[in-house]
Amino acid sequence: MNIGRNEKCPCKSGKKFKNCCINDPKYASTQANNGIPRKYMSEFALHTYSSQVSIVYPKLLETVEVSNSAFHIYMINKIKRLSFVENSIKVLDTHVEVQIKHGVTIIDKIETIKIPLNDNAVAYEFEGDKILLMKDGCGGGLKADILWLYSAFSTAQLNCEVLYVGQSYGKKGDRDALNRLKSHETLQRVMADISYEDINSEIAITLWEFTPRLITSMDGRNDFQVTEEEDLQHFKKVLSAPPLFVDNQIINITEAALINYFKPKYNDKFKNNFPDVTHKGYKFYYNYDYNAITVELDPSCVNIEIHSKHTGYSQFSPVKYLLNSEEKRKSMFVL
Repeated sequence: MNIGRNEKCPCKSGKKFKNCCINDPKYASTQANNGIPRKYMSEFALHTYSSQVSIVYPKLLETVEVSNSAFHIYMINKIKRLSFVENSIKVLDTHVEVQIKHGVTIIDKIETIKIPLNDNAVAYEFEGDKILLMKDGCGGGLKADILWLYSAFSTAQLNCEVLYVGQSYGKKGDRDALNRLKSHETLQRVMADISYEDINSEIAITLWEFTPRLITSMDGRNDFQVTEEEDLQHFKKVLSAPPLFVDNQIINITEAALINYFKPKYNDKFKNNFPDVTHKGYKFYYNYDYNAITVELDPSCVNIEIHSKHTGYSQFSPVKYLLNSEEKRKSMFVL
């Protein structure tokens, strides 16, 4: 019997053979024909994870604190238009309650959120339908915008549709997403489109800082495609330059992976041709013969749920890509 790796498994599970019984001893002869051994005993993957995230309206980008952050990746997201319900402020003994409505002509829901009391505030009032003023009695006080309050205090995640993924790094990390978004034609186009097409929605920007680390998989139980000497040389080469710090290659490959995964409406590059050995932006990982890359997002830290028209995202299932075809190179994540 000769079963192709991408054919349905003979156990009738409905899965592809490569994702099911390819390593079952009873298919040993098939495995000999179709089971690809690991290339190296020690395989490596680049893993980047979102170590900081912020969400903000485009017109409030200058208020984002960046002294301890490096937001090199950004997403343009569509959310339901949020606004305070007029006269909904209730000041109680332990907190302040305000009501937020989702939508304008079509109200999806009206939600009550609880905000801890500000020790210096003597009065609370709305400025328009998106700003909460906390007056201190001396002619001053604090302003809090509705999106920040929602992300900080709502008990429900805000639905964010990813419309565009971009990045800004510069030659030595001297630029970030905030620099890029100050004059961004795509952002202006998206905002104009949403304003025209859907009055019940608006645009929010999510800013992402990524931290890299090296994932290693060692398995000496099976044969390999290379000699022991080649395996050792590869091991030493990768460990000679591990991804300890963010650089332009890490940002490039992280952006490309996210674009290919979400396939956002307003992106073109990388949507259908990633990974690709000819892309110079992340050639380092092909030159060092990495097995895979993974990208992990934590949208829960700003209380959002992200998705695109193409796919959703679970923070328990990172974005994962092999840098070579499964027909040529066994995944390091498969036993």
